[in-house]
Amino acid sequence: MIGRDSRYARCLLYRDSDGTSLGMRQRIDTTPRHDDRLHTVVEGDRLDLLAHRYLGDARLWWIICDYNDLFFPLALEPGLALRIPSREHVQMRLLD
Repeated sequence: MIGRDSRYARCLLYRDSDGTSLGMRQRIDTTPRHDDRLHTVVEGDRLDLLAHRYLGDARLWWIICDYNDLFFPLALEPGLALRIPSREHVQMRLLD
């Protein structure tokens, strides 16, 4: 168990269905900002492609997941509105 004073206390902890820990990472601030963009999902959209288009790096798909509380990133439904942070915000605040 992770205590309140642990350096991991504010991390996201991932577990599978039987409770086995899969890993952890720091939480990111997903407070809405004035420079966020909205993208309406269309047929064929994928998070890696959206991350490449808006954030300049397909490997940052997880940021879009965090910003939109997506738990099943492969199940994007057409019509879903996604909030995407600006490339500048990601580079200066989230990846430092």
